[in-house]
Amino acid sequence: MKGIANSFGVAACGLVTSILTALAVVAVSKITGFNIFTLSIWAVVPIGAILVGFAAASGYYFGSMYFHKRADLFLLLQMVVIAGLTQLLIYYMGYKTLVLDDGLLVSDFIPFGKYLDIYLTSAHYRVGRAMVDTGEVGSFGYWLAAFQFVGFLVGGFSLYTILSLKLTCQACNLYLRPLSKRKKFFPDTDSASAYYDALFQYPIDSPGFAALIQSEVDFKAQKGTVSIETVLYGCPKCKAQLIEEKVQVFNGNEWKNLNDFNRCVAIPNGVNLIRVFRP
Repeated sequence: MKGIANSFGVAACGLVTSILTALAVVAVSKITGFNIFTLSIWAVVPIGAILVGFAAASGYYFGSMYFHKRADLFLLLQMVVIAGLTQLLIYYMGYKTLVLDDGLLVSDFIPFGKYLDIYLTSAHYRVGRAMVDTGEVGSFGYWLAAFQFVGFLVGGFSLYTILSLKLTCQACNLYLRPLSKRKKFFPDTDSASAYYDALFQYPIDSPGFAALIQSEVDFKAQKGTVSIETVLYGCPKCKAQLIEEKVQVFNGNEWKNLNDFNRCVAIPNGVNLIRVFRP
């Protein structure tokens, strides 16, 4: 019963952000004349739809975290359905709020289906740095709407992917909460490897382990600098803890993940490392 209630709670959160996102898109369009939903690159890469889809699906993310509803196929199906409904809602709200120069509402004398056909086929897009007007897109407008729907799905699916990668307590089936974090920077791979290899050679509850975790290693980022981020997670129910470490290297321009060196280590039951991470 609780699982059903949690599913409804997550669905409600997704529905709320979907409606709020549609309202925001239409309101900004009415006020500024700029419709972020139709923003695209080369007319077919729906950047705006991706951003709007991300915002619309954010309710599923926060709802899933709050109700501890793990990402599954049912959640993915909900996100797909809501994506389609949100896009349709944006069109419909634009239709219901469109006022002609003489003060008449378009919805008073044109059915929604006819409005949508006109809206999609008579749209104009500007492409290139010179912002050249493409003129009316005609029937290609339906393809553009399809591209925007795909963009919507991409935005929502990115959040679904983030959810599916969240660490969970296998015993309680709940998302683990980050309790504390330590981040260290090393001038080269040798010094980073020395720390990385030594850390779990010590018993988890030993002074040697605590000394390494609490050690301050900082180095100005330059090419070859390695960062090791150690995050302590805990289960909100059984209080079990887990350590996740992520390793990155700076190539002179940006930080690159070294995924092969990322690791998760379960902490034995009854051991609390909060005071180790927060001395």
